[in-house]
Amino acid sequence: MVEFKNVSVTFRQKDNTVEAVKNVSFKINKGDIFGIVGGSGAGKSTLLRTINLLQEVTSGTLIVDGEDVTGYSGARLRNLRKSIGMIFQHFNLAASRTVAANIAFALKDSNKSKEEIDKRVKEMLEFVNLSDKAGTYPSKLSGGQKQRVAIARALANDNTKILICDEPTSALDAETTASVLQLLKEVNKKLGVTIIIITHELDVVKTICNRTAVMNEGRVVEIGEVYPVFTNPKSDFTRQLIAHSQDFAIPNQINEDIKGTLVKITYLGDGATKSVLSDMTKESDIRYNIIHGKIEYIGSKPAGILYIKLQGDKSNIESVIEKLKDNTYSTEVI
Repeated sequence: MVEFKNVSVTFRQKDNTVEAVKNVSFKINKGDIFGIVGGSGAGKSTLLRTINLLQEVTSGTLIVDGEDVTGYSGARLRNLRKSIGMIFQHFNLAASRTVAANIAFALKDSNKSKEEIDKRVKEMLEFVNLSDKAGTYPSKLSGGQKQRVAIARALANDNTKILICDEPTSALDAETTASVLQLLKEVNKKLGVTIIIITHELDVVKTICNRTAVMNEGRVVEIGEVYPVFTNPKSDFTRQLIAHSQDFAIPNQINEDIKGTLVKITYLGDGATKSVLSDMTKESDIRYNIIHGKIEYIGSKPAGILYIKLQGDKSNIESVIEKLKDNTYSTEVI
């Protein structure tokens, strides 16, 4: 659907040349919900904007839906952009237009009649569950409602194949974020639209994306399906990025007060919900206390880390630890 082949983007700033994107190559498949993550200045937004050529590619090749679009201009560029919707962090709605008029504006060059435009606007308002807001102005809407209008506007052209999302939930609270992500899932599933999201919120990627790329200093340092990238990252930068988003560290005071053998257990997949620890300690007459832990779901698959204190006979503790190593993703004595 979208393929970057050795894509680079360079800016001139006074006497300096800034390489925002450096020789990036990867493919986004049709039907993906694809996340691009990284720190500030990683090149995420610049790369995203090359897809609809809002940002010119300095070198390399950009393939969209099987066509080399790198040098598109004029009518070809306009037609390309009609098939690519875009939503933003701050919605970018026209304050002087009603909700219906904001959506209709996306159809102004579609050669559709007023009746056809009105019908399409009505369809999109129904899809995003805002039929009662057609005559409302953006100032009267909540943040979540504004983003729903922005999604409806981005999808108004009935040949939209790709939806690109630039930090779509950064301005929203947790509950509203969940509802917007659910709507994006429906867009992907019901309309068959390929969705590409850039975000610094790793929970967004864990919740909605099936594949992801991690960027650092203009380069893609890791790419793959979301679950293995987040549970077994290959690059140092990805490991650091994930560590900063997790709250698995034991508070110092608790750590200092622990008496016994402290063990860190990592669970992945089905093992995260099995009673491995309870069964093994019961068999070996070992007592355990849970000190700290968390299980989260990446897509629909569980992953978790658990810190426990083991107490009992030393040889029994050693036996339990060995059994845990054989039946969990990893077990280590702290």
